[in-house]
Amino acid sequence: MKLTVLERLLLLNILPAEGSYTNLKLLREAKENLSFTEEENRELGFRQQADQIIWNEFQTINKATGKKVEGDPALVSKMINKNPDTFDKVSVVGEKEIDIGEVVTQIIVKELKKLNDGEKLKNEHVSLYEKFIG
Repeated sequence: MKLTVLERLLLLNILPAEGSYTNLKLLREAKENLSFTEEENRELGFRQQADQIIWNEFQTINKATGKKVEGDPALVSKMINKNPDTFDKVSVVGEKEIDIGEVVTQIIVKELKKLNDGEKLKNEHVSLYEKFIG
């Protein structure tokens, strides 16, 4: 299943920490699959800001060379606006195909339904709810 950075983080947070031995082994594997590689971590630059985790969602590339444009974010943003044919804003880490087995999928569905039934779903959960429940 293709998941965004936010969806991967949300799933890591809603997967239960307790369960049967068999399920815990499957959940551990799922958490490893949902986690971020060293390269993704470096590119995303996760950091804590108050009670939120933030990251670099986009990067600017030169369309001709395909190389990342480095520099002051405000200046880079101006470059994009003035030269949209030369520069492009792309996702740092796009959707990633994550293998989630049937048992873990059922656990995720159960957790999402529990959030929904308790009226604790948040706006950021909507895409996950739609992907797993419909």
